[in-house]
Amino acid sequence: MRSSLSALLLACLSALPATAEQLTIDRVVASPALSGAAPRGVEFSPDGTRVTYLERAASDASRRDLWAYDLKQGKPVLLLDSTEFAAVPESEEERARRERQRIPETGVTEYVWDNQGLAILVPKSGDIWLKPLTGPVRRLTRTEEAETDPKFSPDGTHIAYVRAGNLYVQSLSTGVERAITTDGGKDAILNGMAEFVAQEEMDRDTGYWWSPDGKSIAYARVDESKVPLVNRYDYGADGVKVIPQRYPFAGGPNVAIRLLVAPIDGSAPPVAIDLGSDPDIYLARVNWKPDGGLAVQRISRDQKRLDLLFADVKTGRTRLALSDTQSTWVDLHKDLYFLADGRFIWSSEQSGWRHLYLHDRHGKRLHAITRCKWPVKSLAGVETKTGIVMFTAHREGPLETHVYTARLDGRDAGSPRRVSQGEGWHGAVLADAGGVWLNSFSSPTQPPQLSLRNRDGQVLTWLQENKVEGAHPYAPYRANHILPVYGTLKAPDGATLHWSMLKPPGVDAANPAPAILYTYGGPTSRVVTKGWGGRTSLFLQALAQSGYVVFMLDNRGTPGQGKAFLDQIYNAFGTIESDDQALGAQYLKTLPFVKGDRIGIYGHSYGGYNTLMSLLRHGDLYAAGVAAAPVSDWRLYDTFYTERFIGMPDAKGGVYDRADATKLADKLSKPLLLIHGMADDNVFLDNSVRMAAALQQARKPFDMMFYPGERHGFYDTNLAAHYFLSTKAFFDRELMGR
Repeated sequence: MRSSLSALLLACLSALPATAEQLTIDRVVASPALSGAAPRGVEFSPDGTRVTYLERAASDASRRDLWAYDLKQGKPVLLLDSTEFAAVPESEEERARRERQRIPETGVTEYVWDNQGLAILVPKSGDIWLKPLTGPVRRLTRTEEAETDPKFSPDGTHIAYVRAGNLYVQSLSTGVERAITTDGGKDAILNGMAEFVAQEEMDRDTGYWWSPDGKSIAYARVDESKVPLVNRYDYGADGVKVIPQRYPFAGGPNVAIRLLVAPIDGSAPPVAIDLGSDPDIYLARVNWKPDGGLAVQRISRDQKRLDLLFADVKTGRTRLALSDTQSTWVDLHKDLYFLADGRFIWSSEQSGWRHLYLHDRHGKRLHAITRCKWPVKSLAGVETKTGIVMFTAHREGPLETHVYTARLDGRDAGSPRRVSQGEGWHGAVLADAGGVWLNSFSSPTQPPQLSLRNRDGQVLTWLQENKVEGAHPYAPYRANHILPVYGTLKAPDGATLHWSMLKPPGVDAANPAPAILYTYGGPTSRVVTKGWGGRTSLFLQALAQSGYVVFMLDNRGTPGQGKAFLDQIYNAFGTIESDDQALGAQYLKTLPFVKGDRIGIYGHSYGGYNTLMSLLRHGDLYAAGVAAAPVSDWRLYDTFYTERFIGMPDAKGGVYDRADATKLADKLSKPLLLIHGMADDNVFLDNSVRMAAALQQARKPFDMMFYPGERHGFYDTNLAAHYFLSTKAFFDRELMGR
């Protein structure tokens, strides 16, 4: 397999033109995007005749437009050019929502179909817009305050949205608006909105749910009054903007949350759903069931127990359908699918690996749909007529994701059928009617593709083949593209640690090069995969083409290798990750083509924290480090994420102290560049300020680069370029001696 792949790659590369351009940082962030169209937000239309997606504008990679691919005609149509909207800046609510959803682009950033497949809703510039399949876009709201999260009623006659902490419904035929709630925005009350940690950490960006008959809405009522109100200072070139923000610091109070169901016509008062006697819980998920009841996922404050409750919306009474428990933590998922008869699919890690199970309508587990020692990644859909379940999983190992089908009756639970083709990173969206599915795919040599496939995985239509040839933006750089090599190391306990490396051409024992170890290392993401990556991966490619060996390693405590591998980070922040990264640095020192005394380390967000702890705990292995947007003291981060992995500060003071980078400031012995966006609303600037203060008190020199107006993701093109250029300039000075 490897020999065949290598031969194929060599054949492809030999066919490339003799001259090629070297990748630069300026080109990495410029337009058109080097990854090509890279569609996002891919959906089938409700009638299955079209596929809609958001595509980067060719003239401006920072903006996305809405496209529809007509499956009958076999061609894409620009459905909504984002320049059609009024030239109004996006609202603060929209910007914060994009940040939570990790959407770097502006323009059309989200959309929602009606159930009839006739029209689409788009929130933009603080208002709601309606785009029929035929005809011009129509503005539905025109208010000073911003509307967000619009949704059609199931029958398509009404829309709902949130404004200033209240939930509203508007008739599409008359334009008449009705408030479902009126107490929002007062005394820190939010109705129909997902609170900060729900959006940032729970992958829940909505706070209301239409009933299947369209006559009522379930909604969350959030009371933030006990959550600390902090002032975030958005420093910009033209002054300082003070933004008050409710932020639930680890160990502190969370929101008080209720779930209610209200008729949209106001004919009866809302019914409160019983969420139990413990008020200190998280509302994780809400779904309507086929019988008209609610399925509510409730997770405990310590996140060791996840309950699935079934609720009667007329009385508000609930019963416990099932519970998932762990001695460490239970990870949330979206793998809940109800069949028409009330049975449902649910995923669990009780076996040590995430797998899919069929339950009866009361919650009793019937049988496994998948099993074995590899994890399911996510449920993609169910073809109810044939009893086929589609899902993605890491059966081939954590570096790849593939698409599989298994039978609902569990007959092939141990041997599901793989329907994706090609080594790399696959995703799937199954059509509601079944029979066909959308396959997203990328690899180290192929930017994201999108295709329509049949049950067997054969291509029916390419929606975005995105080949790197001809006029593709990356075509001029392909000949110089450095292919990653992969390998493994063994942790002290025998666990397998996967690594990848970009080795510049011409680098060998006679001409060794400095190395940069790029890290993340946190429990929610990997850096070593056989996918294309994105902007950061292209930046690393540019570093490699400029002469650096670039090395990445996924330490214990990262996902994709089972619950036991992941759980090793429990109560161990700052230790096990930096210890495993140290194994990577030690391995680099054994390579004859690496300058062992010129190894740098770099990371962003959790990777920035991992960089700090690596320099402070294993400084003898590194020559320099760049820590971008790092947490420095986990008492400064949010409840849901922090407490999931290291508990409460008052109960685990020793764990928090061991994980506190500021307490190790006197251990810094190598050059450090500290980078942070001054408007970061996720990892507050306070983290880097406190780290800087601790280093200054310890009389440790360091470099610092703060970015006015920038948040956590560095989405501004010029600031992203400056960030990358500053990182490279620092390493050029410290590792190259330039």
